[in-house]
Amino acid sequence: MTPQRVDCVKGKHYNANPATYWLGFFSSCEEFVNHPSSPFFGDHHLSFRHLRFNLWKGGVLLACLVASLSAAAQELEELRRPEVESVEFAGTSFMNDGELAKLLVTKESPGFLSRILGADPQYFDRAAFDEDIERLRVAYFDKGFFDVVVDTQSVQEDEDVSVRFIVDEGIRYEIDSVAYEGFWYLPDYVLVHFTDGRMISSGEPFDQKLLEREAERIVSVARNHGFGKAIFLNDSSRTFISRSTHSCTVKLGFDLKYHYTWGDVDIRQNLEAGKSERREDITDDIVVTQLHYEAGEPYSAERVLQSERDLNRLGIFDRAGINVNFVDGGDSSFLVHSLVTFTPRDKHELAPELLISDENSVFNFGIGMGYTNRNFLGGARIFSTRLRFRTQTISQFPLYFGTGIETVSNLDLTFELQQPYIFSNNVRGIWSFAFIKDKQKLYREDIIRNRFSFVNQFAEFTTGILEWTIESSQTRLNDGVTDTSVVRTQAEPQLNSILSFTIQRDKSFPAFVPVRGFIHTLSVDESGILPVLFEKSLRDRLFTQFFRFIAVGRWYTDVSDYGLAIFATKLKFGIEDKYGKSKSDPRRQIPPTYRFYAGGGGSIRGWPARELIASGNPNFGGNVSFEGSLELRVNTFRRLHNSLLDPIWFVGFVDYGNVWQRFTDLRLDQMAVAFGAGIRYDTFFGPFRLDIGWRLYDPAEAGNSKWITHRPFFKNLAFHFGIGHAF
Repeated sequence: MTPQRVDCVKGKHYNANPATYWLGFFSSCEEFVNHPSSPFFGDHHLSFRHLRFNLWKGGVLLACLVASLSAAAQELEELRRPEVESVEFAGTSFMNDGELAKLLVTKESPGFLSRILGADPQYFDRAAFDEDIERLRVAYFDKGFFDVVVDTQSVQEDEDVSVRFIVDEGIRYEIDSVAYEGFWYLPDYVLVHFTDGRMISSGEPFDQKLLEREAERIVSVARNHGFGKAIFLNDSSRTFISRSTHSCTVKLGFDLKYHYTWGDVDIRQNLEAGKSERREDITDDIVVTQLHYEAGEPYSAERVLQSERDLNRLGIFDRAGINVNFVDGGDSSFLVHSLVTFTPRDKHELAPELLISDENSVFNFGIGMGYTNRNFLGGARIFSTRLRFRTQTISQFPLYFGTGIETVSNLDLTFELQQPYIFSNNVRGIWSFAFIKDKQKLYREDIIRNRFSFVNQFAEFTTGILEWTIESSQTRLNDGVTDTSVVRTQAEPQLNSILSFTIQRDKSFPAFVPVRGFIHTLSVDESGILPVLFEKSLRDRLFTQFFRFIAVGRWYTDVSDYGLAIFATKLKFGIEDKYGKSKSDPRRQIPPTYRFYAGGGGSIRGWPARELIASGNPNFGGNVSFEGSLELRVNTFRRLHNSLLDPIWFVGFVDYGNVWQRFTDLRLDQMAVAFGAGIRYDTFFGPFRLDIGWRLYDPAEAGNSKWITHRPFFKNLAFHFGIGHAF
């Protein structure tokens, strides 16, 4: 019988702990020795052939033993690797400990709570530790500390090790002079762009990142003024250090190549899969109008990007792009030919809509129908009409707009025409005409609104919007509501002319779910100037003179550096008031749609929507608003790479603020405070949001009951469901 072979090294116990590993080894060897066909089993006659066979088996056992000892030693070494208990720095003054810690591979082991949430322990690695020394030295070197010395100290106690980096920073070197090489004759209009906006100059401290940014700036300036192939010569750039004067000389080398001008423009229409007919209504003029360059002008890479952005912003293309081809025609002719390609969208589109939103800081559900005509009457104009119904009280069917019940619903029929360019490529025009029924708990407002909007892209991240709204509105109180002290309850309609200007600076990234950057918005509204000028022609039609000012700031910081923990903050301040004849006329009131409200999923989340106010009825709003929010968004499952769990975020938040009737009423002890927690689930159209808010401090409560510690913990809970982040 042929002996069975048992692999004593690659058994199922190979990755177990040492004790289990050795049990597996001896069990495997015992299986081999005690097998009936083994030469070591039973009373066999040991011939020379058997003796040689036994020696061969003994060699196998010896090899198994050696391999097992080696593997076990390796596993024991893994088990004995100490965890990093702490990482400290000494002698640092220019760079703080947090900045330095981010540079290191050696990290502190997470705490108990972080490990429960899935964080891995951090083990000490001697090779990585030695490389960290060089990382710190390079970091200081890049900041001009050319004489920096980095020493280390490590203390091991039991299974933990504490490491300490001791830094002698030395003196920071200054730039003595900067030389730019590779520039041949340049026209004055180009040279001024090279010299203006310099990021480095003599007498300033050395900074490697600033040098790199300066090199990028020079290349960018060159490529935007005809030198489309300009490059930075890294091998020809040097920094010369003088230790006697603690200064350095910087030399930056460039190769501008040739000066190019724009040549021919070709336009090509691509067809989507399954379509065979071209859109003949999209003429070349529509495309050329959006281009920021003409034949004969110096080449500019920036204008290519601007042209692509404007083409895709038209709304009639699925996608549009520009490819450029540099043509070297000899000593006198260097041209850039461009090819514009685009894929058009359908000209006509009729589509039903399922509406889910958190408009007015509360969850809304609705349906709608929309029609769109792309390239209406030519010129890339877009005409659209929408009929939309939204409600927060779907169970009240069919009495959504009756004044005998507290329902919250909205019906909106809007016609809109977009003109892609007015005066220039940077300005878009929008005209809209709408019929609106807006039902709130205690009243219904019927609105006819005519609006002209002009949108201007001032800069890459800055947008301005100028609007003129002519609005007829009539407010009807619910049956039984007799709060006549708030005169917006009057039945007499108003005709208001409202001028608005909004400017927004958006440097958040990415869009819709930002993890870093900021969004600043400033809005100013004025109502009454034009009606006053034409007051006689309006006869006895009421209008209100009022102003409104709103400032909102939102900031986002990635505290994890990996997009797994985002700290977001928001501040909002708004004020409005009547002026002129309206100030003393109780019949003239600011329309409800322009007043301030508090509470809800996008406001102070300890209160339902429109249920928080310092004084008065919260359903009618106030004239002064102040709000703030702090929110931490954490993703703990992304490291698991599980498609079902990856989109889950946990959120903790604190909200504060209130609404007042007058600015003089604003008091700190009337500032409501809420805290809570929530969960987000990312989807392709934005995260689903569920928040639970508690009232930490409720200024409306009496005495000590203002604080949550003097109230039942689960009293006045507020649940909020919506789409997208709260801010």
